[in-house]
Amino acid sequence: MSRLTWKLILFNLSEAHDELDELHCRLHVLTYRELPDDCACKAWLSERDRRHPFTEFSLHARFDHAYHHLNFAWNVRRTPEKRAWQCATQDFLRWGRFPRTKEFADLWLAKADIQKAQREPGFGSVNFSLVHAPILLAKHQLGILCYLVAKECGENSRWGVRPDGLNEEVDAQPLTEREFACWMHSIYAKLNFAWNSRKDKTPVVRPLAVRRRRCFPPMFMPGTLTR
Repeated sequence: MSRLTWKLILFNLSEAHDELDELHCRLHVLTYRELPDDCACKAWLSERDRRHPFTEFSLHARFDHAYHHLNFAWNVRRTPEKRAWQCATQDFLRWGRFPRTKEFADLWLAKADIQKAQREPGFGSVNFSLVHAPILLAKHQLGILCYLVAKECGENSRWGVRPDGLNEEVDAQPLTEREFACWMHSIYAKLNFAWNSRKDKTPVVRPLAVRRRRCFPPMFMPGTLTR
């Protein structure tokens, strides 16, 4: 197996993490009416909230950017750096898609189900408090993954401190492609859950609805929006 291009992976994961970090702060305000203590851009966000209230369109833009970089992180994992940085148009479109490898097979709906999901009406206004919890969990896991990837490519910088919740035994072992896939799957599932449940009225759902919440949102698939 060829060595993964960890620096490319770290760049894209870091971009996604920064997006989720800001999104977490914005959703915390909408849920609790105050910025979280760990928010690194309080003054800037407070001014932005006054000028630009957070809407479902704002949420869409944040998710789109985070998904884009997560997709790139996975799809370029074996691509030589020189080719990746050149990034031809066809590569940009292909690398920006949700991963189709077997590790993520359970996060895909059947084509008929995707078409049905695109036709389903919403439940009403966005319930930002339901979105906030899985976003916070996804951000935390992504921070751990950034730390592990930074170790693989010898990058310390801001990822030099072992995150809370990371098992010491896991920290001591090299990050394999299989483990990388497991972390990515968990992060994707939480983001999917957050977006797909954004208009639900309650966190309590029927068992049949759980899989819908975990699948890649049709709205962010190629052809449904312009990147």
